[in-house]
Amino acid sequence: MGNNNKKIHLLYKFVLALLMLINVNMSFAQVVPSIKISQDSTQIGDVIDIQIKLIVPADIVIKGIDFSPYLSIENKIYASDTVFLDKYADVDVLDFGDWKHSDISQPIDASKLNITSENGKQVITNTIKLAIYNMGSFEIPSPQLLAEKEVDVLPTESPTLVVSLPNSVLNQDSLSINPIKDIIREEANLSDYLIYLYILGGVLLMALVGYYFYKNRNKKVEVVEEETPIILLPHEKALNALADLDKMQLWQTGQVKEYQSQLTGIIRQYLEDRYHIAAPEMTTDEISNALRNLDFDQRHTGTLRDILQIADLVKFAKAIPEQDVHSRFMTMAVDFVEKTKMVTT
Repeated sequence: MGNNNKKIHLLYKFVLALLMLINVNMSFAQVVPSIKISQDSTQIGDVIDIQIKLIVPADIVIKGIDFSPYLSIENKIYASDTVFLDKYADVDVLDFGDWKHSDISQPIDASKLNITSENGKQVITNTIKLAIYNMGSFEIPSPQLLAEKEVDVLPTESPTLVVSLPNSVLNQDSLSINPIKDIIREEANLSDYLIYLYILGGVLLMALVGYYFYKNRNKKVEVVEEETPIILLPHEKALNALADLDKMQLWQTGQVKEYQSQLTGIIRQYLEDRYHIAAPEMTTDEISNALRNLDFDQRHTGTLRDILQIADLVKFAKAIPEQDVHSRFMTMAVDFVEKTKMVTT
């Protein structure tokens, strides 16, 4: 009986040692990522430093790094407000640091990574700078390692970055916050029934028009040549629309949201007409990515972002900005169209 217990004990120690050896080998073959952010809260458009470190087993042949996960960083609080919040981060890497890269959608080749050796493993380190242009709470992921064979990545906790509105929008000295009021219910009056009068009038008008054509069906009808419509260039169409918007004096009469919405709408339509992209249905980040592959001068990217985001800032804050903001953004919009217009010979 004693010999059996001793054999079982020895077998148990052998199995335990074998499991520990397997676990050590698996840990040694894993890629260990580490992500640190310079701060855990920021404002829309502020620059954040991201420290990246990847520890890779020596036998892994590294081909590069892919930042495509940054294009689909989910907003953790989107489910709580699907009206005013975006589902994904509008993110842009402004500086790739030592890697001398420019396009977040394209992988970085291994030749740019400056791989060092530490404790018999390959180590990749760098600090990049990025900015997020919409509100929310976002977990900053590690970039994806590209290798000749599939690698096992050790799960690590991603740091969370909370992005809020700029202080210039939230400043009480330049904004007057509208209080929440109860819904006012009114008694029905004559204006509530005007729609039915309009419908009746429309039916009578159609009957009169039909009677007129019935009586004059045999009369000779003069053929009137239609004038050829004038086709405007994209920048001419946009500048005319901006001028008409300025004449309407919407923000001067308190219609701030309508004014800013029309202003950004004109610019989005201009981008669609000028560069043939579906700008009215795209996010700011999608527009920026689409323009990178076209003849768009990237020096105007900052101005374009400011113009497209001002209406959202007013909507999010439910506030009235300083009066000079509206005239300044009208000037910026006109200047943007003038500097990006199609030059014809």
